[in-house]
Amino acid sequence: MVLKNLATIWAEALAQGAGEKDSYKIDLVRYMVESLLSMLLSLFFILIFGLIFGVLKTALLITIVVAVLKTFMGGLHLKTPLRCALVGAVMTILLSYLARILPFHQIPKLVQLWVFVFLVFIVWKQAPLEAQGKPLTIEHKKSLARYSRLLILLITLICWGWPQGFAINELFYGTFFQGLNLTRPLALALATLDHALDRAADKFQGIIRL
Repeated sequence: MVLKNLATIWAEALAQGAGEKDSYKIDLVRYMVESLLSMLLSLFFILIFGLIFGVLKTALLITIVVAVLKTFMGGLHLKTPLRCALVGAVMTILLSYLARILPFHQIPKLVQLWVFVFLVFIVWKQAPLEAQGKPLTIEHKKSLARYSRLLILLITLICWGWPQGFAINELFYGTFFQGLNLTRPLALALATLDHALDRAADKFQGIIRL
């Protein structure tokens, strides 16, 4: 809520300074500012956890891949930027460990094939997945869908063509993470987590009142 309020204040100030009155453009700026603040918060946690667990380089590369893909493909979010940042950082650290234990070129070709089939299918069907509060026109959605499909095909070709190339490991795991961000099972899991955190917050506030 704090980040959303800050983004709203800054977007309105920018609009006022530029003399912009188009509500769609103001909402778009607000969303972009809020996304930037949320990304910086997530990056902070990833830096801290990456340093603690010794996977900083891998975690940062995976984060860059996910950030670029999410710009075009959208993705799931928890209710607050703080929750998104913490859960995203934890997932990134876990994937960084997995990337080190099981590099892309060591994954059996058949498994690679099925993973990419899944990713292409889910991107073709789901992207761009709109976040709540993100203003998108129909033309914007179509444009993002085209770019998303081109990106997933390009990534598939790059990973298959240069399996041991620089940062291919992080490219694969970052793309896999982003693919999961478009799926229904993860949406249900995040909704359950949000509900549990809301209940915990309510109980904590009740204890404070006591």
